[in-house]
Amino acid sequence: MSEEEFYNNLVNNYEKANKNKIYIEGVRGGNMNMKVNENQSIYVWKCKNLVLTLDGKCNHVFLYKSEKVTLRIENCVSGITCMGSKDCGILITVIPEYNIEISNSDKIDIRSAFFSTPIMFKGVDMNVIKSMNCEVSEYYNVNDGMLGYWNLKFFNF
Repeated sequence: MSEEEFYNNLVNNYEKANKNKIYIEGVRGGNMNMKVNENQSIYVWKCKNLVLTLDGKCNHVFLYKSEKVTLRIENCVSGITCMGSKDCGILITVIPEYNIEISNSDKIDIRSAFFSTPIMFKGVDMNVIKSMNCEVSEYYNVNDGMLGYWNLKFFNF
């Protein structure tokens, strides 16, 4: 492969990857509904007081540096990542069988009817909540302190 072919391949792959990213940045307040597909990744960045509903199955959801955001997620292919966020809710419709990663975040609630999910976490205070029709049947609080190491726990309940 020549240098020019390598460069063109790199540019084409970069453009292809960026076409499937949806950025939601700096939204303050309100409700948003989005239809998504398996090729799209959703990036929520520095939002506050937002309720975001994702209809359909997306590739991955990233929640960064946000506060008081509620994500209503129907389904994902690869998972959910939450970093540096506070007082947020992640409501999952379909039983999550993908990885969830949470770091340096406070007061995060992850809610679903059932769990079969590995969750990686570091520096978090979160609740993993099993509920149906707004009625909580079981929950686990995880608070590993802000100076902890990465942990992995499989939630199956």
